Amino acid sequence: MSKAYPYIDSDSHVLEPSDLWEKYLEPKFRSQMPSTFVAYTGEPLAFTVKVRVGEYGMPFGPEGSSSPFPGLADIYTDYIRKGFGPDCYADAMRRVGLDYMVLYPTAGLYFVSVPKLDPAVAAAYCRAYNTWLHDFTSESKGRLVGAAKLDLRDPEAAALEARRCVRDFGFRAVTINPEPVTEHRLNDSFYDRLWSELEDLDVPVGVHVGAGNAAEQWVRYYFPKKDMMQASATTTFAIGNQLVSMTLILGGVLERHPRLRVAHLESGCGWAAYWLDRMESSVQGGSRGLAIAGLTMRPIDYFRRQCFISSDTDDPGIKMTMDVLGDGNVVCSTDFGHPEGRRWVHAMDDLMAQPIPDAAKRKIAWDNAIRLYKIKAR
Repeated sequence: MSKAYPYIDSDSHVLEPSDLWEKYLEPKFRSQMPSTFVAYTGEPLAFTVKVRVGEYGMPFGPEGSSSPFPGLADIYTDYIRKGFGPDCYADAMRRVGLDYMVLYPTAGLYFVSVPKLDPAVAAAYCRAYNTWLHDFTSESKGRLVGAAKLDLRDPEAAALEARRCVRDFGFRAVTINPEPVTEHRLNDSFYDRLWSELEDLDVPVGVHVGAGNAAEQWVRYYFPKKDMMQASATTTFAIGNQLVSMTLILGGVLERHPRLRVAHLESGCGWAAYWLDRMESSVQGGSRGLAIAGLTMRPIDYFRRQCFISSDTDDPGIKMTMDVLGDGNVVCSTDFGHPEGRRWVHAMDDLMAQPIPDAAKRKIAWDNAIRLYKIKAR
């Protein structure tokens, strides 16, 4: 494939080693050590994730999930043999023409998304993961970009961890799974300390859900069976991001924190055009154009100012989203590491095939991601 533009992958994934906790979790918390297993296994090849924290097994129960996808052996065999180490990511970047990869977790989508976990323990899990991620990315000369995992039980502790990861490790984002783990909603003033810290650090919060986690609520009501895994995952990611977007905008978070940047990840981008209008127009359109209590701007204007949406490069919703929002808010991702990312080798070709102007393609591949992550390009 030809490399038409410089390219930042806004959302790829690490596959955490099972011995991460023995090596990185602080000794005082090892009696409450989680168990995590992330690997490609079996024949036909399937992606297996098992996370256990206390009595909770995830995703989708104590057996975890095992997801076979066609073609996985063709695209990942060499990396599976090498254990998905940093050299595998360097090779993938070379093959696709990626300049930077922003790395999000796999097991880290789950290990703090459980009820009744002690805040101090949850914070220790995040510190262990983030320190491991720093070591994982440290030899990449800045091309592997860390996104720090944060827990939402203690905003002060989360703010301190964000500061450690940005200032000491050079991470350029933080990430949360927004499933509720406290009685507080994301728009509660309870979280203002964290949002203010992210403003001061000048890093975005990446909203990245994880389907089948133990904190899920309404999705489990509609899709209680593991054989509905695809429906559950689709709902969790797409509607989960819509609910977070509404909470941050209509709940006044972006009004109170005008420098906070938000990245909506792995949910496609087509929903943004519809959803931002629904926030304003409500049930039948009669509210469209009217002022919303507590806000000084329209929902779409907050999104344009502060939010980004990460899309697969072959997403048919890209043009529609740009027609409504303009070309400044869409970034792209490969989901490398996960089976859903099986088209990562075609990423630039798929982007070039989009029915949008060349200038917009460059913005998706590079300019918008630079604005989102504030990467100091080398």
